[in-house]
Amino acid sequence: MGPFGQYIALPIVLFVSGTWAKLCRSYTIPITITSANLVYGLPPLQDNFDVARLVDTITSRTPPTTPPFSGSTNVTANYTIAATFCSPGRGEVDPHKSTVIIATHGLNFDGSYWDPKLGTSYSFVDWAISQGYSVFYYDRLGVGDSTRVSGYVAQLSNQVAVLAELTRLVKSGQYTGKYSQTKVVYMGHSFGSAISYTALANDVSLADAIVLTGFSLNTTYANPLGFLQASQPRIAASQHPAKWQQLDTGYLVPADLYSNVNTFFNGNYDKSVAEYAEAHKQPFALSELLTITSIPSLRFPSIGPAMIISGKLDFIYCTSNCDDVLKTPGAEVFAYAKAFKAVSYPDAGHGLNLHANANGVFQQITDFLSEQGL
Repeated sequence: MGPFGQYIALPIVLFVSGTWAKLCRSYTIPITITSANLVYGLPPLQDNFDVARLVDTITSRTPPTTPPFSGSTNVTANYTIAATFCSPGRGEVDPHKSTVIIATHGLNFDGSYWDPKLGTSYSFVDWAISQGYSVFYYDRLGVGDSTRVSGYVAQLSNQVAVLAELTRLVKSGQYTGKYSQTKVVYMGHSFGSAISYTALANDVSLADAIVLTGFSLNTTYANPLGFLQASQPRIAASQHPAKWQQLDTGYLVPADLYSNVNTFFNGNYDKSVAEYAEAHKQPFALSELLTITSIPSLRFPSIGPAMIISGKLDFIYCTSNCDDVLKTPGAEVFAYAKAFKAVSYPDAGHGLNLHANANGVFQQITDFLSEQGL
């Protein structure tokens, strides 16, 4: 995704693959949001020694004596969000034309996680288009070509407010052409799942279904501290100044290819794809990392279908074994959903879309949606 202008940034681009085609438009979308943000209260990180010390402090079995946040404040701000909308090409079979999937990526990626330059085997967008769905995906606030904010400011609350506002715009048809007044499916990966989950918890009218990937609600086996240790985070601007010198020290990245593999890859993956992910990784905000577990604890009221699907070998959310982890408490949280399905997908790790068997994941998702009339 790139800075293409305020509204339609590129003409419609037609991609043809096999027997189907997709039409994509890229946008830079101006939004105004209000969110209750936590205020980072510790001294800013100065170097990677500070990062190492912070990781040691957070992961210690002795709780830190000083909390990372000093309070909260309501913030209203203007941002621009880089987004892309893809729909089936003209003349293509469009059986799900009333449904738009809004996809939110997680840490370490930008919006291209949903449509990487790795061929159709790794593109959820390509798969969804081939099944007649449309997909709206975007760069999170602070990532890619969206507005850059401080890594001590970007966090769960303002990311949730961004998604809620984008959803309203999608429903208005301003960026989806003929696909206005549609049904919306929230789809997230990892932190993007936390964003999607929280947005729907705040307002169940926003989406008609939700699909949470690379995610679990079972805190017993979640491994966020293990992620911190295994990823060996570094200050992004110091690791790659040519790319990220404009970012403050609140933005971090995994140290190298192998720390990336430690946390995102396992099972059936190609080394060249892991190398691609390393070359295209995106910094994440420290305050995002510190708020990722701040999702609301609740039992949803009556909502549409809900699905949780994660790689069986997910290191971050299941400590490398998601069997018998996703359904509980997922089934209780979504007890009043129209339908609920939990899938521990074999031979795949946390970066679900980047595994060699990703098309099987994609099929599980679209089959579930189709069975539910979406």
